[in-house]
Amino acid sequence: MIKYFKMFLLYCTILCYIRQVNGYNIDLMTARKDIENLRKYLVSMNKNTKDSSDTDDTVLFSKLLDSWTEDGEKKLLLSQIVPMYLKMLDSMKSTELKDSITNLTQMLNSSYDDFMKQSDQKLKGLNEVKKIQLSDIKNQRAAIKELLRILRDISIMSQRKEKPKCKRENTRRRRGC
Repeated sequence: MIKYFKMFLLYCTILCYIRQVNGYNIDLMTARKDIENLRKYLVSMNKNTKDSSDTDDTVLFSKLLDSWTEDGEKKLLLSQIVPMYLKMLDSMKSTELKDSITNLTQMLNSSYDDFMKQSDQKLKGLNEVKKIQLSDIKNQRAAIKELLRILRDISIMSQRKEKPKCKRENTRRRRGC
């Protein structure tokens, strides 16, 4: 049960990331209250089962969220995490927490539909790329034909990463960028 508690804490973090990245108007005060209700419920369930893992510092998604620094990367990661939370909330059966579960589910669903659905589709496309059989001669010819474009894209991306953050040369010199 403590895992659920930690999942809800991470859920709050995810809501913060979603709001920062896209500016959606998620009511974090309501979310915090609902998460606290669910957390208390799960702690009480944990006491009933006599599981002593209350002090467990297990994290599920925080390390990944911290290590994926680009907005696009986080969006892909969140597109996979949010459905997990939706399944978890759907599996929770508690009549006294029905309102909290409904509120959180609605927030997650609207965020997913408005913000992350395209990322999920892109990730599915990426998984299709992994399935391409490059031992096939036809696929090898096509891959070689596209190799220059791939190298060009990599070159452009690496140059972008090396560019200074200031746009004007004079501003950069004065401000120390």
